Amino acid sequence: MEISSLRPVVGQVSCPNLLKNSGANQISDNSISFSGGNNPSGNDKKYSKKQLYAALLASTIGSAAIVGAIMHGRTSRIISRFERSINDLSGRNRRLSNDASDLKLRLNREKSDNATLLRDKEQFERACESLKSSNEQLKGDNARLQERLNAAIEASNTPEEKALYARYKAQFNGAELDYDPTRPPVTGIVNPSKAKGPVYPAEHVPTSLRSDIVDSYIPPVGGDGRFDFRFSTSPEMHITKVESKDFEPMSKVSTSISESYADSVQWDNDKIARDILQNFYDGHGQTLDGVRLHFEPVSNGRYKIRIEGLSTYSPDKAIFIGESTKRNDPNAAGNYGEGLKMAALKLLRDKGATKVDIGSDNWKLSYSLDKSSLADKRVLTYSMDKTPKYDGNYVEFETSDKDLLEKFRLTLKRFYSSGNSHFKCPDFENSYIGIKKLGPKEKGGLYIAGQRFEFGGDYDGLPGVVLFVKQKPPIKVLDPSRDRTSINTSQLENIAQWIAENASRSEKLSILKALEEYGYKVDYSKETPMHNFVRHFVNKCKYADIPLKDVQFPANYVAYSSCDDDIVRSLRQAGYMIFDEQYQYIGMRTISQVVGDARKHVPVLPNSVQQKKILILKEALKKLAPSLEGHHFTPSELDAKIFMFDKNAKGENRMYGGCCAEAITDFGKSLGFWIEREYLDGSKFSDVLETALHELSHKAGGDSNSSFGYKLTNVNQDVIKQILTNPRTKAELSALNRLWDDLAT
Repeated sequence: MEISSLRPVVGQVSCPNLLKNSGANQISDNSISFSGGNNPSGNDKKYSKKQLYAALLASTIGSAAIVGAIMHGRTSRIISRFERSINDLSGRNRRLSNDASDLKLRLNREKSDNATLLRDKEQFERACESLKSSNEQLKGDNARLQERLNAAIEASNTPEEKALYARYKAQFNGAELDYDPTRPPVTGIVNPSKAKGPVYPAEHVPTSLRSDIVDSYIPPVGGDGRFDFRFSTSPEMHITKVESKDFEPMSKVSTSISESYADSVQWDNDKIARDILQNFYDGHGQTLDGVRLHFEPVSNGRYKIRIEGLSTYSPDKAIFIGESTKRNDPNAAGNYGEGLKMAALKLLRDKGATKVDIGSDNWKLSYSLDKSSLADKRVLTYSMDKTPKYDGNYVEFETSDKDLLEKFRLTLKRFYSSGNSHFKCPDFENSYIGIKKLGPKEKGGLYIAGQRFEFGGDYDGLPGVVLFVKQKPPIKVLDPSRDRTSINTSQLENIAQWIAENASRSEKLSILKALEEYGYKVDYSKETPMHNFVRHFVNKCKYADIPLKDVQFPANYVAYSSCDDDIVRSLRQAGYMIFDEQYQYIGMRTISQVVGDARKHVPVLPNSVQQKKILILKEALKKLAPSLEGHHFTPSELDAKIFMFDKNAKGENRMYGGCCAEAITDFGKSLGFWIEREYLDGSKFSDVLETALHELSHKAGGDSNSSFGYKLTNVNQDVIKQILTNPRTKAELSALNRLWDDLAT
């Protein structure tokens, strides 16, 4: 039974009905009488209603207490649960009340902020209206001042004015401007930022490495094919010597190299000579020092070639492809041990050789082309014999190709030696690379591991510079293929990036300084491979493991960014060095950062009449110096440089089609102004003079700037005051006005 169902029973007890049921026989307003029944005396007894109701109430309360005691065990749990629910609801109400209070505070604050913003907005609008009103007033004042200026300088035709007119006419006859009217100034040049990175080298100092090199004189090949030349020995030689091995002589041993395989080896005479000499170069410790070449004519229009070196090696290196001691040597030019075999094949198949002899130590091997026992075709075969001890090695063969003789002679300068001046005193050198700049018309070259490579199919493909990579780069940078025919642009870029990855910061800076001229921005048609090399080197410098960034370049060094060509010309005339755009990534400022408000017009060269008008205008400003100099303008500002443009000319921005003049300002300083050609031709002197004062006053700000308005008002007032109070000034301006009018007619 729920407590809610108990309360209505107690509350619905009706006292009168209850009294009747208990035996009351008389009920009045104030008393009740009982008779018989339970009364022991048998006499009627009267009770007041107050007494009876008290007794009944006591009985009812007693009954309720009994019922409550019975229900207490069950209802106490219900009441506890109910109380907990009430407590939870109270807690939630308190939290909601707190949240509501916070929200109310926030709303009040936002309301206050909005009110503040509204007041600020109203104040700003009033300020704008006030400024607008002030500007309108200033414009009106200046318009009235312009009218007064026009009236003040009208020709007076006085004797003094006539004399001045004659003097000015003679003065401007044939006079020239003292500046170039086609070279307006570049504005917005800012102070260089204070970079915190390394300092760019102030000067370049070449190395003194190998300063004792004397370029070897290599005589020409005689008309009959005779030639004999030996490089001197030097301390740089490191001769390879191997221990002698015993072997059994062999005869006519067939290799797996067929005659037709020569078609897959795209070698000309240059490459045959290069690969034969390469073995002598590597055997002497990466130099041709000590190597000898001897040519002599033999019968039937043939020539015998013998090349000798001081190193020794075992016969297996001359037989097996893939057997090379040089593959894992980063300083050696060779890789696969097949160059000598392929050269022999080409000599036998294409150059008229009947055999190619190779000898060293205690052996001699002869290559020839002979029919195979397995197929009806010729293959490269060899025979090997024992010989008396020979301390060195040689290659010997005969050829009918006289051009091959000349290529051998030229190839002597395509390797490092103590007689190759390409390696003398390089401009930069570290363990990876050497760089030597030559004269602009000198033939340079690209060397890798001391061996000269073609670039773009030309051994002289790097004019004006020698670039020698001292070690073979990793295969991912440059794959040393069998033919090694030529380095292309992409491979040269890879080499540049590889060098940037491995150089220290100071080395990167030294390389940039050494190759500075190749970092300059040039027309695409004038770019050389080294310009591209430097561009990729610089780009990689930023992303290398040891990056180069925030370099402190000289203030006049600027990286190219898109702009008009005349901006670039002006910067160069001002002493700026314009570099490739990649330099911006390592800290160099760009043109767009250096140049702020670049001019918007293309300069037009004034004709003789226009030039005289500009001179008259400049003279007028000079005469007004007493009222303008010092307080308003500096002497250099009053000596204004005036540049003419044509709003209808090709290249003019049509946004400025209605522009008759434009100020040239630079951080609060006037550098002169532009004036439109038609406006100069057709306007009155007084109007153009006021325009000049207007544009010069723009040093204080733009048209909507009240500082400009006040500046112009004060300038005009002071000018008019000088004219009206100084008869000499009035006469001078009147004479200039008359001369202007004469030019207009």
